[in-house]
Amino acid sequence: MNELTNNDDLYALICHHDDANELDSRLKTLSNVDEILMFSHQRDDQSLTLLMLASLYGKDDMVRVLLSHSSDVHKLVEFHGYVFRIDGTLVKNARALWCACDRGHYTVARALIEIGGADIDNGPRYPILIDAIIAGRLDTVRFLIDNGYADINNTRNNDNYKLNSLIMAVIHGHTHIVAFLLEKGSQCDYMAPTSNNTALSYAAMKGYLEIVRLLCAAGACSSSKNKNGQTPLMLAAKNERMDIVDYLLEQNDSETGIKELELVACSFIVIVTNNNNNIIQQVHFQKMIRLMYKIFEIRQIKNISKTVAPAIAAYAFYQECQTIEEFNKIEHDNERLYIEALLIRERILVSEKDDTLFKPLLVVGDKLVERGQFERCLHLWEHTFYLYQNMNLETGLHRFVWLFCRMLSVNVHISPQRFVQICRLTFEPSQQKPKDDYIKNALCFLAIAIKILERPTITKAERQLIYQWINDFCHRKRTTSHGQTLLHLCVDEQTYYDINYRPQDIKPILKFPNLALAQLLITRYSQWIDLNAAEATSGNTALHISCKNSTIDSLAVVQLLLNSGAHIDCMNIHNRTPFDIAQAIPIRTLLKTKQFPSRLKCLCARLVLDKQLPYELIWSNETEMNSFLFLHGGVAKRNENNLTNN
Repeated sequence: MNELTNNDDLYALICHHDDANELDSRLKTLSNVDEILMFSHQRDDQSLTLLMLASLYGKDDMVRVLLSHSSDVHKLVEFHGYVFRIDGTLVKNARALWCACDRGHYTVARALIEIGGADIDNGPRYPILIDAIIAGRLDTVRFLIDNGYADINNTRNNDNYKLNSLIMAVIHGHTHIVAFLLEKGSQCDYMAPTSNNTALSYAAMKGYLEIVRLLCAAGACSSSKNKNGQTPLMLAAKNERMDIVDYLLEQNDSETGIKELELVACSFIVIVTNNNNNIIQQVHFQKMIRLMYKIFEIRQIKNISKTVAPAIAAYAFYQECQTIEEFNKIEHDNERLYIEALLIRERILVSEKDDTLFKPLLVVGDKLVERGQFERCLHLWEHTFYLYQNMNLETGLHRFVWLFCRMLSVNVHISPQRFVQICRLTFEPSQQKPKDDYIKNALCFLAIAIKILERPTITKAERQLIYQWINDFCHRKRTTSHGQTLLHLCVDEQTYYDINYRPQDIKPILKFPNLALAQLLITRYSQWIDLNAAEATSGNTALHISCKNSTIDSLAVVQLLLNSGAHIDCMNIHNRTPFDIAQAIPIRTLLKTKQFPSRLKCLCARLVLDKQLPYELIWSNETEMNSFLFLHGGVAKRNENNLTNN
């Protein structure tokens, strides 16, 4: 009898007979029994072994015989093929245990687990328990749980979502399985790792009210939030499951629940993601309107009023609607509805210090600018700045720099009073941190101020207002982390290249080196501007930096610095003077004419350094003499000492 005949006969024996002894006898006569057992039979699109076949037919005794004849039981039990599910669906990666469970042959399943060591986690796609839950097979779930074969809480679907058995039962709406799992002690507040959604979250989303009731009765937390900050109530509202909204409101504090519903209503039209392709369609406004009417009804029934903020320019002097009648007047005005959403979000999110408040405000500002409504944007972003600051969140003034540049680019009048009002934000607590961006934003304001001062229509009082702010800022003598002063930044062409926030709009307006600004700083604010200040890292003065530049105004800036008293013989950490690092021929020519004769005090300073006299022991660091010596070689000496010590 050939191998093919053996396989066919054994296949037929299992299908049509129930004689385990006959099967045992035949297997004993075969020399290649393992090959026979591992042979995959192809029938009607199915591919299965004799063990899988016996499991499908529920032949418990035959299953035991087949297991007893295998030299590698684990390999035999875990062999997988293609099998039709009981509902007629072809399933791949099916194993013998799955076959037995699918057909409800639990005596066979027990033998496969206890004798064959079948792995209950090896289902076609998920563990057997999860697969049974998806299929709605309470009988299989009960078999696995009651016999301790599957862990009710630790069994997960084996993809990235890692959902547990209870969540899977909820997602597929199998109320009877949910009830059983809860009865057996399933953890109802397990959070899905990728989303932090709980079973109650999914039930609320899907609209399964009876399951929601079961979960709440079992003690499920109705206030837990997923990674998007959404509670089950919010998820129900977002999916317009109003029966569940009503039920969950009764389970929670009504005022908190109303706020959550208000945030959901706003979310229909206020986009907080980074997806720029989001388009607010009319259907979204309709969803918001429906939910807002629901909220007003709840407030009225429960007699819960809300405290609204005073009308301010940031929101075009609109206030939140406090009654259904007020809301009814705006429901056909999409722009007004959007402002309503922003007002609601601010009322709720500021107290929670939730930074998702801000992106929509910034986006609205951008849209206002595109529509040429610069003043409204200015009011909105100024208000937003204070919201950031009041919530102790980091913020900058770069958006205002961009806004003013946009206004200048289209020749829109900038009110000096409003300009200075924004400039004085540089004195706010949030802008006092040692961040280079903060001083560079202020420098950009200074460059914009120059353009405003150049306008022929500016009044003396307005001019004085700008001068006073510049004086107040210069008086603070702020420097970057590398010790660069305002003058360093003003004359450095690198400042221009460092503009990285919307450079396509800012760079055409602001130029660095900025001759006009340098002249203003030196001539009007010399008491605060140290012409010969050296950077902390390189020891370069403003003159050093200007001599390295290659822009059109570079020569004029060098001339300005020299005429204003900049020391031509100051040396950086590499003992190089401005002349040593100058590259452009016109600048080198100019410097050469200024080099001799040297000032006597400069010669003396060089001599002190050349002789390595211990001047630090005579004059403290804060004295003018020490500072002067520092510029004429002391900075290089300090650098050498630091290198030696390290």
